[in-house]
Amino acid sequence: MAIKRFPADVAQAVGRFWLPGAETPTRSDGFCKIDSSGISIEVAEPLTPGYDNVPVGDGVGVRQRPDPDELVVHGSIPFTPRKLTFFGARTTTRQSVGLQFGGVQDEEPQLHRLLADWCIVGAHVPSPSTTFEAFRIRLSHLELWADRSGLHLQISRDTPVKVSINFERPKDVVVPFTEFGQDATLRLSAVGTVSGPNVWGGRIQTKSLLTVEDLSGWTLAEMFDRFIHPVQSLMTILAGDRSELLDVEVKVGEIWCTLFGAAVNRQAGPPDSDHEQMLLSRESLPLETIAAWCSTSALLTPTPHVISAALSGAFQTVEAEALALTTTAEGMDAVLFPESRRFSVEEVEASKKALKKSEVPKAVRNELSSALGTYLYKYSYPMRMKRLASEVSAASPRCVGDPDRWKDAMRRLRNDLAHSNRDDEESAEQRILEMYAMSRSLRWALQIRLLQHAGVPDETLSEALGESRRFARDAERWSELFGKVEQEDAPASS
Repeated sequence: MAIKRFPADVAQAVGRFWLPGAETPTRSDGFCKIDSSGISIEVAEPLTPGYDNVPVGDGVGVRQRPDPDELVVHGSIPFTPRKLTFFGARTTTRQSVGLQFGGVQDEEPQLHRLLADWCIVGAHVPSPSTTFEAFRIRLSHLELWADRSGLHLQISRDTPVKVSINFERPKDVVVPFTEFGQDATLRLSAVGTVSGPNVWGGRIQTKSLLTVEDLSGWTLAEMFDRFIHPVQSLMTILAGDRSELLDVEVKVGEIWCTLFGAAVNRQAGPPDSDHEQMLLSRESLPLETIAAWCSTSALLTPTPHVISAALSGAFQTVEAEALALTTTAEGMDAVLFPESRRFSVEEVEASKKALKKSEVPKAVRNELSSALGTYLYKYSYPMRMKRLASEVSAASPRCVGDPDRWKDAMRRLRNDLAHSNRDDEESAEQRILEMYAMSRSLRWALQIRLLQHAGVPDETLSEALGESRRFARDAERWSELFGKVEQEDAPASS
């Protein structure tokens, strides 16, 4: 993972850049820049034509030529990692001395600036459709979940006092990864880096990695959709705080190549003390469950990502989060129970025939008949919320309190948001406080239901929620609304 001074030192990012595919591609001198603002390339000789000549009357005019789709740029620099690949490149700036006609183009100085979505360092990769058989990632909070640093502290209180810190690399944990028709493996490993000792001291830093290997071949897009984003959302749910993607590497041949892009935040620091308590650690949510979670996320999307967004503070208002959660809850139940009906096919057909013969006005009759055939036969929103409350209460009665009161509260919340119902100004503050409490309860209910579907036992969830300070704080907000429920495992105090 060491990339030495690239890309921090721009002097080591100077080289030549070209478009792959041609037998003798034109190589242009320039440099690339990779930092928090993005990925850019600047070259002296344009990599793509900027203009087309078009006939205009008796003369010739010019028009801007768009870049090719899925533009890929290769680069070569005289420093490690030497080979660079840029995906999603597009032109942002062209500068030249006047319009270029005839042979003047090669004689005058020019500038071609491009931005890119991704940079793979260490290899020349042909296209975004290229597949990889292995990749590995680091996430913030992954170490807290894994809980296996390999460090051992030993203090001798004899005179003189002796302190020693030893690092013994833990054995890798390897499980099958059979999601999405794969016959692959998922590996949890820990690595340690040592700096010093010197006159200021020394340091041993440990990191945890998740590696998926022996894949049939996934593109970058498939890696993110099927594994990286789902696991990132899971770590966010367990931590109650945004889990940052710290590092991604893909294996090209026998070389591990680092991936740069907007989704990767290498500058993120360690979690703050308020989010060091994970809801579940590896002991109660093993590596096998992480593999299963990827299928759960794919089936129930966008629910995991909506919950992750809420925990990450992506919603700017209480109303925005509540609307997203109430809508997501209905969609998740519809996916989990696609065959749920309150009227059978026979009942619907009989009702439509009866309507046809009835004296109900034609316009009303047509609307009712259409509703019966499209949505009226399905479970209603309150019925879906009652089912969600029943399932969640098996792991946490305190999360929903009285299921009937909870169901009614969720129906009222959804209807108020969908129809923009507003109270007078005097009750607006109380309305927001109640909405906040209800959305927090629904947020926890959806998290619990997702973890249940991924295979976490109700007993494990009940114990974890009983020890969660986050859950205890939120539960105080909704207890009066839904009725207090005593649990055997009282939540830990803050």
